[in-house]
Amino acid sequence: MPRVRHGHGLLPIPARPGPCRRGGPAGAARAAEPRGPVYLTLPRETIAQPAAGQPAPEARLKPPAPPAPDPRAVAEAASWLAEAENPLLITSNGGRDPAAMIALAGFAERFAVPVVQHKPRYLSLPSAHPMNLGYDPNRWVSGADLVIVLEDDVPWLPVRGGPPEGCRVIQCGFDPLFVRYPVRGFACDLGITGGAAAILAALGAALEGAVDEGRISARRRIIGERREQLVAEWRNQREKARPAGAINPAFASHCIDRAKPADAIIVNEYTLQLEQCDFVAPGSYFGSSAASGLGWGAAAALGVKLARPDRTAIAVLGDGAYIFSNPVAVHHAAALHGLPVLFVVMNNGMWGAVRRSMLAMYPDGAAASSNDPAFIGLDRLPAFETICAAAGGYGERVSDPAQLPDALDRGLAAVREGRQALLNVICAPP
Repeated sequence: MPRVRHGHGLLPIPARPGPCRRGGPAGAARAAEPRGPVYLTLPRETIAQPAAGQPAPEARLKPPAPPAPDPRAVAEAASWLAEAENPLLITSNGGRDPAAMIALAGFAERFAVPVVQHKPRYLSLPSAHPMNLGYDPNRWVSGADLVIVLEDDVPWLPVRGGPPEGCRVIQCGFDPLFVRYPVRGFACDLGITGGAAAILAALGAALEGAVDEGRISARRRIIGERREQLVAEWRNQREKARPAGAINPAFASHCIDRAKPADAIIVNEYTLQLEQCDFVAPGSYFGSSAASGLGWGAAAALGVKLARPDRTAIAVLGDGAYIFSNPVAVHHAAALHGLPVLFVVMNNGMWGAVRRSMLAMYPDGAAASSNDPAFIGLDRLPAFETICAAAGGYGERVSDPAQLPDALDRGLAAVREGRQALLNVICAPP
């Protein structure tokens, strides 16, 4: 019997001939929350059978309405937030629904709730929002007395700390406890099931008239000061990275941000530094998802361009991620299907993720003091730009930081002409 594979398991469907209609089992499974890819599998014997009879009528299987947040849980959460001096909201996937990004921006501004986007997979808050306190929850979570986790499976890194004793934690989302994860031990003093936009709307309504406006105003001033300090630090990082020799990732990220068109959609596999960028609209940024593997970004950018041919698609990749993307197949697919994407490969000649993980776990270990730790270096790398050129695209190697802005403009000009492009950006090792 054919089966539909969805996030909740395998759903059997009748083995009848005819197309999988929009309202059929696959369509209903795809549209049910939490939404995600649907894999329709059929046994070879069934596929080989001759089609006979009339196509099956459209199935009466509309997706169920998403769960609404429980009023009692919302009321309790609102009372906790009204009492809190230093609340903090952490999210990674909140912006999956564009309406949630709008709701979060309004909620955070109205009640002066600072927001951290930890390893964001979707843009959940505009970069310049006054309540945006960056992308490192461990900087702020130790001083919080209430943490709201909104659609985030790993809201902080326990090895680097966590909420203090007595801090309440509210987990929110369609699956607030991520029950399908084999191991997940983050605290939950209150769980609220529902969509991010619905939860924020309900929580905001419950808070109106129940909060101390003077407390909110005072907190807004404090958060404003923290954000000013944070933005100054990001600016200093960029200025220090303004190079005389090698290209620094912070400088490269800043250049990409300045060069990208207003309509650009960026797919980021690890290397773009969000602190140096300005994103405004929902759906303009996508990071690596929990289901992705190394090499995901290049193909994801092709999917973005296929879905939104009117928008500029840019993939920012590490050198190792680019290798794992099967680049020959990627560039062939881009040429075959007419998908002009700009690929920016940040090439530092190493497995940066391995190095970061090693330093995070063993900051004082022997490997941390080595000039050439094992299993990190990537030597004798090919000229990535020639792989794109071999598929009819534009390729350029950039090692001089002064040339990077113009190289980005040349790559984007090629994309506007309908050609894919790749910039092999030679970066300084971290």
